[in-house]
Amino acid sequence: MSRFGGDKPILEKSKKLLPKIDYEHQELFDFLRKYNAEKKEILISIILPLYNEEKTIRNILLGLPQDNSIEIIVIDDHSTDNSISEISKIRKIKPIKLLKHKYNKGYGAAIITGIKNAKGKVIVTMDTDGQHSPDDILRLVKPIFEENIDNTIGSRYLGTYFYKLPLTTRFGEVLIEKLVQTCFGIKIVNNQNGFRAYSRKMLHIFDNIRFLGYAFCTEQIIKAKLNGYKMKECPIKVYNREYGSSKIVLWKLALDIFSCLLIYYYKKIRYNIFRKNANLNSVFF
Repeated sequence: MSRFGGDKPILEKSKKLLPKIDYEHQELFDFLRKYNAEKKEILISIILPLYNEEKTIRNILLGLPQDNSIEIIVIDDHSTDNSISEISKIRKIKPIKLLKHKYNKGYGAAIITGIKNAKGKVIVTMDTDGQHSPDDILRLVKPIFEENIDNTIGSRYLGTYFYKLPLTTRFGEVLIEKLVQTCFGIKIVNNQNGFRAYSRKMLHIFDNIRFLGYAFCTEQIIKAKLNGYKMKECPIKVYNREYGSSKIVLWKLALDIFSCLLIYYYKKIRYNIFRKNANLNSVFF
């Protein structure tokens, strides 16, 4: 049995699951009502980029918090399996906005499509492979509402992960961490984690994203830093993937990330020289 639910028919199961899920997310609902007492506006947009996750998407959607102050947006990046069919079943019992790409554009491109269509004051991005837990949403949005933080990134190293982490993955993350810290003064340990939250005021940084694949995660962190936004890592739970396999091509990701670091480090140097000569204080990347 999945942590998001069992394998009974959806309509029968939903009658039992939805009240329970609402109860499990009561702390989040109580927190949001402090900022939206009359529930007249959307405070949180949950964005889920999707590509061929027919075995996980149903239970993920059923496990998400349902409230008038929360909207759920799924961006299908041209799936070729039965993912859309599974979403259609859930949409009969739960409000979900479904956006579709006419061709596969990439992980980052799917998130950007969701961001452009989101209405929330805070945007949450969450993967659809079943590794993230919806009850960590509060941990990500709370610092943005209460601590003047602009961008939070979920971290399995500050929290918990329930699987054996490959040494190649950890080595790659450490390498990226040290390079990003050295070049840009950013210390984010779990730098490729897709479970994040953004304040609406910083969404302009997504207007000119160069890397639309998985290197999007690194580019986003760098652009947030160069534009002066405050970031914070928050502890989350990360589970083992139960179905399918990762769609990341490691050599391509590595090439894109190093290209991203070089491009923005060069832009940073050029801009610092220009700003010094022109006596400018603002940052535009």
